[in-house]
Order: sequence, then structure tokens, then C-alpha cells
Amino acid sequence: MRFRCLALLGLSAASLVSTSAMCPSALGQEPLTLDTPGLEASSVDGDEVVTVAFAPLDRLLPNINHVMRLVGAGAQSAIVNQAVNGYTSGIDRSRPWGAFVNLGESGIPVSVVALPISDLDSFLQGLELFGEAEDLGEGLYSMSLGANTFFGKHKGDWLYVSSAEESLEDLTSDSAARLSKLSAKHDLLAEINVQNIPDDLIGMFSDNMRSGFEQSMQAQAQDQTPEEREAARVSGEQMMQSLEEAFESTEKFVFGFGIHPKEKNIAIDFGTRFVKGSRFAKQIESLSTSKASLAGLIKSDSVMTLKTFSVVTPEDIAQVETSLDTATKAAFKAIDTNAKNSEDAAKAKEYIDRLVKLILESGKSGHLEGAVNVTANPSLNIVAALTVADGAKVEALASDLAKEATKSGAPIKIELMSGKLNGVNLHKIAVTLPEDADDAARKVWGDVVNIAIGTAPKAVYIAAGKNADATLKSAIEGVTAKPSSPADAIKMRLDMTQLLNFIQSIESNPVVDGMLSALTGEDDQIMVDNQLIERGAINRITIQEGVLKAISGGVNAGMAGRNGDF
Repeated sequence: MRFRCLALLGLSAASLVSTSAMCPSALGQEPLTLDTPGLEASSVDGDEVVTVAFAPLDRLLPNINHVMRLVGAGAQSAIVNQAVNGYTSGIDRSRPWGAFVNLGESGIPVSVVALPISDLDSFLQGLELFGEAEDLGEGLYSMSLGANTFFGKHKGDWLYVSSAEESLEDLTSDSAARLSKLSAKHDLLAEINVQNIPDDLIGMFSDNMRSGFEQSMQAQAQDQTPEEREAARVSGEQMMQSLEEAFESTEKFVFGFGIHPKEKNIAIDFGTRFVKGSRFAKQIESLSTSKASLAGLIKSDSVMTLKTFSVVTPEDIAQVETSLDTATKAAFKAIDTNAKNSEDAAKAKEYIDRLVKLILESGKSGHLEGAVNVTANPSLNIVAALTVADGAKVEALASDLAKEATKSGAPIKIELMSGKLNGVNLHKIAVTLPEDADDAARKVWGDVVNIAIGTAPKAVYIAAGKNADATLKSAIEGVTAKPSSPADAIKMRLDMTQLLNFIQSIESNPVVDGMLSALTGEDDQIMVDNQLIERGAINRITIQEGVLKAISGGVNAGMAGRNGDF
């Protein structure tokens, strides 16, 4: 049987996925309402380690052609169509196809490709260019391709293909039927059932990781003090324990890719579901009831916005303490080496120590929240906010640092307690740019970089830009007006048109010109959305069509500027 390129490609893809199944990730669908077929509890049935589902060719091929036209490769789409049509006779183009991967006792991936068949005879007739298929009876076929032999099992309206005959013996219709469900919202969806990975294989992976860690420790030992070696050992041991816990606590990973012509975007999805009762599952439950306090900082007409919210457990704090301790010791060592005198070294260490304690105290509060808003009309202004355990301590640290900067004669003008707004203490900093500063920097910031800081009891604000003071006050007023909202683990928006217009206003660039000329002012955002599910989290990166057009326009402009050599 001439198992055509489609079948061989499916086998290769499934094998590739199975060897990369050790990398954790997380999934989503539409912003605000995310669909996660691969993460539903019912999808854990079966013993597959990896399942890869592809959309029906009648949907997949037009979607691929659509993207190719968007990026200026419309002419090449005809070649793709011809190639696919030439190798899919007998395939039911209205049904999905996919692959399943199991791990044998030796840990070697065994892949089975499932092809929807509408006419087996037509499919087999197209295989003669690759060799003669041998009919082994009872719907079983074999074919040699070079040194490899592939087997095919025709069962119902499916043809299952594998390099291992025994893997075709106990096939059921349930697994193939799931392909329709998994591909309903995606052109490609890969589901990795971590709990189906044999314990021996996970143990071997862990042993290899530990062996590599120990070798790395030995290689670095000769350049480290005993204290540094011990700190590195503790940090490495925590990392290994975290990896082991991640494997034990994760039920599955899902990765999805979808092209959505009607919605004018493409989406990259990641998802994770954790084992019931695990620490991570408990974190998800805690996050689902958490409230954000900084969401009011975000403005809808901005170049870029970002919100983050993390639940911090005692185990997380222990790891952060170790990492900060190692980093602090390294910083202290560098200070001792480079400081002009012991007094300056002592002061620098004091400030670092105070900062580290503030970070740890904030983490011990149980959560960390941040928000960023960037505007560029008429000038660049950035404002960010971060929750802290004690804003007064942050203010005291900033005040002491300001005094040190003033005493040193740095070109900085500092005005502490310049005002108060809605319970937030306001401060101003002005940094004069040096005479040899880049012209682009002066266009962005002016001759003086204006920084505005706000310290609240449980948050710190900082704004930079020509209108830093007004930007800061607007952010504080927004937060005051919206003091509580459902927490988003992460949410981001980037407006490509505004970003490119700002870049072009600073310095003319033919590539940026090309990108802007391809934009229409609509459907030009990159978005990141998150949604919590039972014992899991889902994320989606959405890239609107305008972004793809802009990238294509920039590439074409770059090639034109290099006489076609890009």
C-alpha cells in the first residue's frame, strides 16, 4: 500500500509531539469566553499520552489559503492546493484526522495516524508510485518504504496507520470519534495526558535532570566559595523538586492553533489542568475568588495595556527567598569589589537588603498584582502600579535613595510629598538628559525625563513621560473609581497602528512605512487573555489580521530596500 505523504506527515508530526510532551503550558478560545475542548474532564478517557487532532481538510485548506493571501503568498497557495488535492483521493475531507501516541514499556513513542476514509479503493490506487501494498487480510495492509515497513488497518470508515503492527490490534472507535470534538474550534489541537506517562519514564527523566545538575555544579565549583556552592545546591534542589511536583500535579497540557477568517484573527492556545488536591489546583481555586484592585489604571485607547495577578503560596515564598538570597550575596560581593570605600559599600548593601525584605513581605501577603498602561498620543507616557505589603516602607526607601542621589550631585531634581490624591502621596523626579543624549531619546522624553511616583498604603505607582504627573493622577483616579474587580491572571492588549505611528514619529523607517501602509486601522491588535477553569487555567494569544498584513508589508519593504535580498 502506498501510504501517501499525508499519512507519513501525520506519523512524523505525532512523533515530534511525543518527544516534546515534557514542556508545560496552558489553553483558551475567544477573549472573555474561552472554549477548551481538550481540557474537559471527559477527554482523559483512554490511555493515549498524546492526541493530535487536525481540522477536516475542507476547513483546514481554505484557512491556510486565507492566511497565505494575508501575508502576500496567495500565488503559492495554488501550489499547496494542488499538492494536497493530489494526495487525498479517497480521504473524507469533511471529517477531521489526527494521531495518537502511546509510550511502550521501553518508553519509545508508538504513533498511530487516523485517516477518515470515504473510498478505500481510491486511496489504495493512489499508492502505486510508492510501492505495492500487500493485503494481509481482515482489513490489514503493509507496505515497505525503504528500510521501514508501515501497516494500515481499515476499520469502519477509518484507516489507522502505524509502523508497529501490534499497535493496530486493539483499536476502538472512541479515540477516533474524539478527533471531531478536539478539532471543533481549532485547526490543530494537541492534548498531552501527563498522567498516562509511565512512572519509570518520568523517573528516568528526573534522574537525567539531576545528573545534569550535579555535573553543572561540579563544573562551577572551582570558581565558587563554599557558601556559593551551598546556595547553588539548595537552589538547584528546589528547582528539581518543583519539576517533579509539576509532573506529579499536572493532569494534562493542551496546545491549540486556530485560523478564524470570520473573526479576522488567528489564535494560539495553551491550557493546563491539574490533579485534584494538588497545590496548583488549590492555587487556581484561590485565584478564582480573588479580587483585583488596580484594574482601573487601564485605559481602553492605549498603545499597550497589561494586567497580572498571581497567588503566592508559602512554597513559592521559600523558593523566592532562596533565589533572592543567592542574588543578594552575589550583589554584595560585587559591591565589595567595586565600591570606592567601605561606607559607600555599607549603604548600598543596606538599600538592597531593604528592597529584598519589601519584596518578600509583599509576596507573603498571599498575592501580587501589577498593571501597566502605555499611551503615545500626543507623546509617550507610561504608568505602572504594583501592590505591596507596606507602601510606607517603599516611600521611606525611595526618600532615602533620593537624598543619596542629591548628595552625590547627580543631575536629578527630586520633590518629595509634592501633593496628595485620594490617599496616595505624590512625588516628582526630573532627570536631565546629558548633552550627548541621542536625538531619539530627546524626542521621546524631551530634555528632561519626568517621573512621577505615588505611594499608597498597599500599592506603588510610577509614571514616566512628558506628561508624567497628569498620567499618574489619571491612573490613581481610575483605580479609586474601580477599587475591586475579578482578577485576571494575565490580560494584555497591543495596538499595532498606534505603536508603529509612534515609532515613525521618532525616526523615519521604510520598513515601518511598509507596515503602516498595509494597515487599515482596524483588526490590528495582539491580545492575551486568560480564563480559569476547574483545576486549570487557559490562555489565548490572539493575533488579528491587520498584524499579519503589517508584518508582510514590513518584510516586502525590507526586501525592496535590499534589492530583494532580505
